[in-house]
Amino acid sequence: DGNSIRLTFKAPEGTTDRPSLLRYIIPKGFIALDGTSLTVTTVSDNERTFGVMLIAHTQTKINLGNKSVGDTVNVEVDMVGKYVEKSVVAAMGDLEDGGPSNLKTFVERTVEDILRRKGVA
Repeated sequence: DGNSIRLTFKAPEGTTDRPSLLRYIIPKGFIALDGTSLTVTTVSDNERTFGVMLIAHTQTKINLGNKSVGDTVNVEVDMVGKYVEKSVVAAMGDLEDGGPSNLKTFVERTVEDILRRKGVA
């Protein structure tokens, strides 16, 4: 930590045209800021912020540490989160033939079983 600097960024609120990227940002995950791949050190969903740390060597190779408060940066999130989300949505959604997916059916049966055992259903 000695000569490192920590930077915190605020993610813009999502819109219908441009959803928030914050859901793909996790601690110890990767994020590219102005083309530099970095490790995420902190995330606050409530404050819509995430942080990274620049070690001394990285500071000499990039200019991200020279940005001023309020400057914009290009943000690219790790693709793995997007792949996982797409796979889960596809697995939980209905199949193209109109029938439920196997995973969706399994989850529904599991929830119904738990509710039955608790005397709720």
